[in-house]
Amino acid sequence: MLSALETGLRALGGLLLAALLVPVSIQVFSRLMPGIDSPEWTEEAARFLLIWTIMIGSMVALRRGSHFAVDMLPRLRPGVALGVDLVTQAIVLVFAAFLLRHGVDFALFARHQTSEIADWPLWIVYVAWPVTGGVWCLFTLEALWQRWRHRKELRA
Repeated sequence: MLSALETGLRALGGLLLAALLVPVSIQVFSRLMPGIDSPEWTEEAARFLLIWTIMIGSMVALRRGSHFAVDMLPRLRPGVALGVDLVTQAIVLVFAAFLLRHGVDFALFARHQTSEIADWPLWIVYVAWPVTGGVWCLFTLEALWQRWRHRKELRA
């Protein structure tokens, strides 16, 4: 099930990245072509799309295990490495839960606010934080479960 979620997130991330090219290209061409004014909405559209693209990218990177990686420790015995990995995953889970919980408050705070230029609802951007926290929780719980299930093999 979470593999399907990751696949959907990858597709959505690609679509958002492609969509981000539109307002950015309009801004670039309008600045290079004399006599063409840059539409004001393009700046906000680019910002909204960039935020969502980053958040979706972080979700996919977390699932793949390529987002949070610190390789400062020397080569550890398998049992110790498993313990460090479990502690690291638990810390990520706490941060994800924090992002989910306080992201909800953040999005609710913005539910009646609109952007300055295009008058778009700001909750569209602010809801990215609790969504990201929720998906991080799912993916981290999955990783913890997989490591726990295979702990004997990982120690060998």
